[in-house]
Amino acid sequence: MRVRLKDVAAACGVSPATVSLVLNEATDRITPETVARVRNAAAELGYTPNTAARSLRTRRTRTIGVVSDTVLTSGSASAMVQGTQEVAWQHDHLLLWLGTDSRSDRIARAVQEFSDRQVDGFVFAAMYHRRLPFGGLTRGVPTVGLDAVSDDPDVPCFVPDDYAGGLAATRLLIAAGHRRIAHISEPSGDGLARPLRLDGYRAALAEAGLGEGQVVVPEWFHFGSKASERAALGLLSGPDRPTAIFAFNDLAAMGVYHAARRLGLSIPGDVSVVGFDDYENVASELYPALTTLALPHRRLGELAATALLVRMGVAEGEVPQGVTRVTCPPVVRNSIAPPSR
Repeated sequence: MRVRLKDVAAACGVSPATVSLVLNEATDRITPETVARVRNAAAELGYTPNTAARSLRTRRTRTIGVVSDTVLTSGSASAMVQGTQEVAWQHDHLLLWLGTDSRSDRIARAVQEFSDRQVDGFVFAAMYHRRLPFGGLTRGVPTVGLDAVSDDPDVPCFVPDDYAGGLAATRLLIAAGHRRIAHISEPSGDGLARPLRLDGYRAALAEAGLGEGQVVVPEWFHFGSKASERAALGLLSGPDRPTAIFAFNDLAAMGVYHAARRLGLSIPGDVSVVGFDDYENVASELYPALTTLALPHRRLGELAATALLVRMGVAEGEVPQGVTRVTCPPVVRNSIAPPSR
């Protein structure tokens, strides 16, 4: 049978009210000896609090509803999940996740399901940096965006600093002595990373006096290494080929590797390559290992969870307003060298 509060009280000779105060950390007027006796009795009896009863009393369920698109089914987002969960656990809160595949009907249903379960807060999480219309869905319940920008400017959102990342990636190639640097972008979509990384690339070239550079957008709708390989073949086959390529992400960089191999070019001897994202089991496993900019997924999760807990009154601190852009640190490996003669 479940051990009850009054069972713990009987075991250590105090009132149930005293046991409740001790187990809820309200021990200002209780002697240390009594506190120790109550906690020891609770541990020996195997007492666990009745969370349903506690939520009725405190009007808190200690749960957070996470509405995501495909975060749960994308291996590269595991660090985002871990960072969010770790902070929530540190404050005795559980995360409830629902994937919606970005379908508006499923998003509305997920919000309703969580609201019915009286979650204390909402996280709207996206697999890639984009804008989501969730500002008015949660009806006053504390809400944050994770790798997503809200249509409500008052909702704190945490996203990668893709502009600074594009700037840093291009500067790495310029610092190595490259002057003909191309950029393989991605097809247009609802993602915000594409124009930001492109703007960073162009800004780095401009500050070095290298013009606007050369930008190639793969033709295939489904962007991946094959589409990038085709684009890179066109770039690297000409007589005045670039000596370096900044690829939109690590899969695009993989395509550059394939194209260089087909053309008999070496990396980094004939062409240097920088990627973006630092995909697990991609960037570090290419040969030579790829220099890239790491998406700060774990840090994004930690910041979003912390801001939400502060808004919920559970944690202390300041909550930044609007969009917070988090640095994408460079991961320098072996795919950059000075241009050959």
